Formats: sequence, C-alpha cells, structure tokens
Amino acid sequence: MTDVVVVGLGPAGIVATSVLATAGYSVTAIQTATANSDRCPVASPSSTIRRRAWQRAVPAPYPQQGADAVGGSKLLAAPQSYRLDPWNLRARSSTLTRYGASALPADADLADWPFPAGELDEYHQRVERAMNVGVRPTATWTRRMATTADKLGWNSFTAPAAASTDCSSLLDRARAVGHVDLLADAAVLGIETDSSGAVSGVRYVRDGEVCQLSAPAVVLAASVVSNARLLLLSGITARGQVGRYFMAHNCFVANGWFPGTDLGRDAAGPATATAVTSFEGDEFDHTGLGFLGGSILQAAMTGPRTDGWRAAVAATLPDELSVPDRATGWIREQQHSIGTVWAQPDQLPRAENRIDLDPTYVDALGRPVPRLTLDLAEDDHSRAAFLGDRMQEWLRAAGAHTTWVTPLVPQPLGTHLYGGTRMGLDPNASVVDGYGRCHDVPGLVVVGSSTFPGTGGRGPVQTIEALAWRSAERLTEDLR
Repeated sequence: MTDVVVVGLGPAGIVATSVLATAGYSVTAIQTATANSDRCPVASPSSTIRRRAWQRAVPAPYPQQGADAVGGSKLLAAPQSYRLDPWNLRARSSTLTRYGASALPADADLADWPFPAGELDEYHQRVERAMNVGVRPTATWTRRMATTADKLGWNSFTAPAAASTDCSSLLDRARAVGHVDLLADAAVLGIETDSSGAVSGVRYVRDGEVCQLSAPAVVLAASVVSNARLLLLSGITARGQVGRYFMAHNCFVANGWFPGTDLGRDAAGPATATAVTSFEGDEFDHTGLGFLGGSILQAAMTGPRTDGWRAAVAATLPDELSVPDRATGWIREQQHSIGTVWAQPDQLPRAENRIDLDPTYVDALGRPVPRLTLDLAEDDHSRAAFLGDRMQEWLRAAGAHTTWVTPLVPQPLGTHLYGGTRMGLDPNASVVDGYGRCHDVPGLVVVGSSTFPGTGGRGPVQTIEALAWRSAERLTEDLR
C-alpha cells in the first residue's frame, strides 16, 4: 500500500513525485528501463500508423521517439525551456473576439484551457528556479540571426534553457525526503478501480511477475501515446474521449547556404538559439491567410553532424545545388556554411486524429498495440507555407545565397506529441479537468502534454512541468 502511484518518470512524473513526496505522502514511482535507446516492448510497443480512419494501419517504420528511462524524452532533447505563448491558452475565445466565428475551421475543435491563463505563472517560476533556467551565451550564428531579425523589425530573443537535460536533481531531493519507492525496472499493465469506479491501484510486471499495488491515487505521467493506451487497456474511455484530438509538432526546417562562410554552428550545443516570436500565436493578422496560430522560428546551433544528418539534408537539396551522385559529399564539404531555421507549427485539434487500440497487432504479452491516426489538413499546409517563406526571408536577409525548405509531413512518432486525454470543463468533451483529474475516475490524475487542448508553437517541456507541479499540489490537498 502506498499513498500515490506515479506511472512514468519523465519530466511530468518527476515533478509530481517531488511535490507529493515533499508534502509527506508516500509515493511509489514506476518507470520502465531499457538499454540504449530501445523502447520497452510492453510499455512502449511499436505502434501502427495511418493517415485516415478508413485506411488499414501498418506497422510504424521505427519505434516512437523517446526514452524508457528515468528522465524520459527530456534525455534526448536540447534543454530549452519555454513558457507557452498565452494566446494558445485562449485560442478559441481570442479568435472569436478578433476574427469572429467564421475564422474557426468547421472540422477543428479549438478549445480554451480550463483555467485563467495567468494561473500557471507561479508554477513556471517554480520550475525555472528548480531547473536553473536561463539564457545561454550567444554565438556567432545566433548573434548574426538576432541582428538580422532586428533589422527586419521582428521580435527576437535568446532562447531560455535549463541547466541540464533532465530533472534528476529534483528526483534526488524527493528521494532524500524518504517517501519515494522507485521501481525503475517495471511496467504498468493496468489501472485498477473499485466497485464505485474510483482508483484502487495498479497492476504491473517486474522480472516476469505480475504484481498488484494498492493506492487511493494514481498519477499517470507516461508519454502521450502510452497514457491513452494504458487508459484504454484499463477500460477507461471517458465516454469515448480517450484518444481523441491527437496532435503533433510536424516540425520542418529551412536551410540556407552561405558560401565561403564558417557560421560557427559547432561552437555550442543545440539549446543555444535565437528565436523570433513575430509569427506565432496571434502576433500577426491572420485575416485571409487560411490558418490560425503559427510558430516561433529558431536559429539554433547544430547537433551532431552524423552521416544520417548529412544524408537527410542532401535529400532536400534544390535542383540548383544538386550534385548528381555526390550530394552527401557536397554537404560534408559545405556543412559549416549551412545555416538552419526551425519551425514547430501549431496543429489544430481534430477528432479524427486519434490514438486507439489496433485490432490486429499485439505486444509481447498479447495486448493490442496503439494505433495512431494523424493527417495534415489544408490549414497545416497553408501555415507551413507562410512560415517557410518567413524562414527563407530571414536566412536571405542574413546573407544566404540559396535557401530551401524541407517537406511538411505528419509526424505521429515524434517527441512533441499532444492530446488523447484532453483537459476541459465538460466531461462529455474532455477526459480530465484543469488539474488533470479524470472526470469519471476519482483518484486518477493525468499529467503531461496528453492533456493539452492545443499544441502551441514552442517546445512544451516547461509547460508540462508547470502543469504537473500544479496538478500534484492540488492532489496533495485532495488527499487530506
């Protein structure tokens, strides 16, 4: 018996564990563990994917991006730490006020977050102190792009980043309190409920043995896909809402070639960046553009220059730069003269984009794997075309001789995923309330970006951590 079971120790689960343990509650935190970057075949089996509901799903070509280890997907990412743009928390009401009902796409279900936008500020501040969030020193490339953005009249700033790529210090402090039992080699199979429908604990497997653990509260803090799948495997459907409104940051980049110029993009890690806010949220007039929202644009340093990276860039070269049979070699020769701008555009919530259980494919224990349905809508393409033009404009103004944009494709297997357990006030249109508490299952709290009503145009990690802090703090009050 324990007071709370926390399922998953990515950033959301670590924050929740820390808050609950510090408040004096006993916490059993369960996290799968695999070697290298492999995914757990029980907790994170390979999904099937399709674009439309009428299509037959096929096995994904590679596992869901992420990590089954303490720290979760944050272990694989640059430690940038953004607050979400406030417009995204009021996207529906703000759109109605500025543009009227005709601006809302008929096939999308834009929703406001179910609490005042400023209510997260306190929790953002706590996260920023705990994670030592600040700006990194600038570099030649980021200074060049900041100066160019200023000349264009765009709003630019130095991207904030945490001091490290994980939350291990926060977890260490929680364990030092003495109320945390860490099971770092187990996988949760199901959430248990009693005759009244309230949470009673979890079933998990460890060393091949299925065990049960009783608890009056469970915090589900796994990945977006795992959260939805675990609820469905547990028979928790939230009136058909679990799995709906699956979204992704369908990221793409614009590259620029600066002949004969070493841009200095190897001088720092990828968290060092100049970001532009002029084209995210509702910072610009969307009238007649055919889309809502946008993205920050980031001119960041580069990651490892692997052969895979060179091949990927070579595959997108425009005809004027294409060198038959040696495009990858040309990239190797010119790699220090290639600058890149990233976009992680909004995707609006649509009910047909969803996570459910595949009727054919099963995991190592014979249970259905997740089936991911995700497609791009017309507004996704319009948004990307607009942003791509701005990205190339930025690069050309900075001195690029030639620019090109990578194709926009659905990315259901990426790390920036959203939805599936949407938060809201109406139990018939959402899974959890503004504190992550499941409408239909007392004692069950869901944290992470699976609860987001929208994506935003920035990295989600700090918002995930702030929400988890707020949810866990409320749970400490509910348990009294």
